[in-house]
Amino acid sequence: MYLSSKDIFHGIYKSLSFGLIVAWICCYKGYTTEFGAKGVSKATTQAVVICSVLILVWDYFITSVSF
Repeated sequence: MYLSSKDIFHGIYKSLSFGLIVAWICCYKGYTTEFGAKGVSKATTQAVVICSVLILVWDYFITSVSF
């Protein structure tokens, strides 16, 4: 019922790890893109999909390990 420091630290760890996932995937997709604007559009779409799936999987993993 009460908010503890453990809850706050879990939130901070999760948000930092999500930020690292997004930065890592987007940088990788940005460096490997080709074929002009069409390639950038495709890389952006792929990055969003991969980040969304990885964040869901990572959130499940972190939550199951920490609780």
